[in-house]
Amino acid sequence: MASSLKRLGDLEINQDLEFQRRCWKAQRIGWTMMALLALSALLGLFGGGPFSHTSADDPSIPLSIKYERLGRYLSPLTLTVHVTSGASEDGKVRLWFSRDFLREVQIQGITPKPESAEISASGAIYIFRLAQPDQGGDVIVHFEAQAIGPLRGKVGHTESRSIAFTHWIYP
Repeated sequence: MASSLKRLGDLEINQDLEFQRRCWKAQRIGWTMMALLALSALLGLFGGGPFSHTSADDPSIPLSIKYERLGRYLSPLTLTVHVTSGASEDGKVRLWFSRDFLREVQIQGITPKPESAEISASGAIYIFRLAQPDQGGDVIVHFEAQAIGPLRGKVGHTESRSIAFTHWIYP
């Protein structure tokens, strides 16, 4: 540590300019990191912003989904399933949810309420009646994640005709 006493007017000052420059550099790095963290939060990289929302579809399936790619443990999340006009059979739509997804979440509610539900070995099937089968509609699933980390699931008519999605759940 190189320090020297310098005389400035009537004062003798002990200073280490190299140490002071390192401190200033560390402070600038710290301020930059805090600014990047705040910007990331505003953009939704920790949930609830423009980069948090995404969608998925498969042209061979008359469904598409919108969901939040990032969420928080035990906080409300939504999964919106858009059913197109070609998805109904006799005015009813069957939506299958994978067992992997259902095991890791607690469903708070489904809008509209399903007419009936069935359990299969690979998940659960909810049956909805469409008011206007030629127009389709949206089914909104409200849930809370029960685990931290990647939350993977599938939704579709059956296991073989489904769309995969992944949420990242923060603590």
